[in-house]
This record gives sequence, structure tokens and C-alpha cells, in this order.
Amino acid sequence: MGNAINIERFSTYDKEKVLDLLSGAGLPVEDLTNEKMINFMVAKGQDDCIIGVVGVEMYQETGLLRSLAVHPTYREKGIGRRLTRKIESFARHNGIKILYLLTMTAADFFQKIGYEVTQRDEVPESIKKTEEFKSVCPVSAACLFKVLDLA
Repeated sequence: MGNAINIERFSTYDKEKVLDLLSGAGLPVEDLTNEKMINFMVAKGQDDCIIGVVGVEMYQETGLLRSLAVHPTYREKGIGRRLTRKIESFARHNGIKILYLLTMTAADFFQKIGYEVTQRDEVPESIKKTEEFKSVCPVSAACLFKVLDLA
């Protein structure tokens, strides 16, 4: 099954399906404009159905990893890891050195793939000023970061 999955750049053609997937996963979508979604990746299965998504907001050398979701039917198959690796590579290629994220449910997943817990007040101002940090994600969300390798 994993071989039949392609990960590609987000297209506005896919926006409604992506928003449906994110909403279904309980993730916030209210601030996701086309401009913010330019740096999103989607995983597509057979018949071009969207089965996963992840994005990054870029602020000079720091980034905010957002909206990692995999359709329930496809979970536990490594798609979340593949999406995360793909967005990390994309971010690194675009000059991002550190990724931050907030999560209510996936802290364990991210720690398994190299993210470390930090406090919200320890993140750079550029990240603190994002809609996700200011209002979209509750203060009870776990805050994590990862320094991206140069390779």
C-alpha cells in the first residue's frame, strides 16, 4: 500500500478535501488561507484521493510545522512519518533551521521522530506571533521543536 502513495505539493484544487481531512481530525482550519497553504504537502492514494496532509509556515530561519493529519483508514502505515520527513526536507531546502509545533494529541509521535518538548515562552517572537500560537491552539497544547540537520 505504501508504494501507491504519492506525496506532492498542495494545489488549491485540493483545498476543500484538505480542509475536510483536517476538520475530521479535529485540527484547526479557520486561519488556513491559500497563502498559508502554499507550503503544504498532500499524500494521495489511488484515484488521487487525499489521505494525508502537512504544512509549514516559514519565518526566516524558523518554521511552524502545521496540520499533520492522516485519514483514519491509512494510519499506522508510516504515512505520518513520510509526510513529516518530506516537509522537513522542504523546509530545510528553503533555509529553515528549526521547526516548532503545537499539538494536543501527537506529542508522543513527534518525540519518537526527534522533536523535543519546550515551553511556549521559549519560542522565537516570529513563531509566537502566528495565529496558531496567539489564538488557534489552546495554551494547554504541547510545544515541541526540532533542529533540522544540514544533510
